[in-house]
Amino acid sequence: MTRPGQRLDRAGTTGTGAALRRAWAEFVGPEATPVNGVLTAATTAVGAVAAALVARARDASPARVGVACLLAVDLAGGVYVNNTRACARWYERPGQGFGAHVSFAALHVHPAAVAWLDAKSPGSRVHPAGWAAAQYAYLMTSTVVIRRYPARRRALGVALTAGGLALDCALGPSRRAPWFAWAYYPKLLLGHASAALWSDDDLAPAQPR
Repeated sequence: MTRPGQRLDRAGTTGTGAALRRAWAEFVGPEATPVNGVLTAATTAVGAVAAALVARARDASPARVGVACLLAVDLAGGVYVNNTRACARWYERPGQGFGAHVSFAALHVHPAAVAWLDAKSPGSRVHPAGWAAAQYAYLMTSTVVIRRYPARRRALGVALTAGGLALDCALGPSRRAPWFAWAYYPKLLLGHASAALWSDDDLAPAQPR
C-alpha cells in the first residue's frame, strides 16, 4: 500500500522532470533528435574540460580556471546546438522578432569575463577592458544589422561571423581563452542571429496536415 507522502513525492518528481524536459526543449528546440541532445552534451563537456586545461596551462588561478570552464559550458555546446535545424526553427518561430534576438545577444556579456581572465596576463595587445568593449559592441552591432535585413540574413551571418574572427585576430586573442571568438561568434551570429546554415523553407513553421 502506498502512503500519501510517497504519492506526493512521485508527483513532485514527475513535475520536476517535466519542467526539466521543457527547459531542455526550449534550449535545444522541441524538434531536436536524441542525437542532437547527445552531441550538445558531448560538445559542452569536451569544451569545458579543454577550456579548463588551457587556462590552467597558461598560469590561471583556480578561480579563473573555473570561470573559463563556465564560459565554455555555455559557448562550446552553443556553437553546435544553435546551428542545428531544430534550434534554428525554435528561435525563428512566430513571435521571436527583432527584440527577442537582440535581447538574447545582449545577455552574452562574456567578453567582460574573458577580460577578467586575462587581467594581469602578459602579452596583451589591447587593454582587457577595451578588448571586451570592442568584442561586445561588434556582437551587438552585427546582431542588429542581421535582424534589420532578414532577407540577407544568410550572407550577413557568414560575413559578420568572419568579421568577428578577424576582429579578434586584430585585437589579439585572449591568452587564457584563445578559443573564445571561435565559439562566441559562430554561436551568436552564424547561429542564433541569422540561422545562416538553413534556408527559409527549413525554418518555416510546419504546416498542419
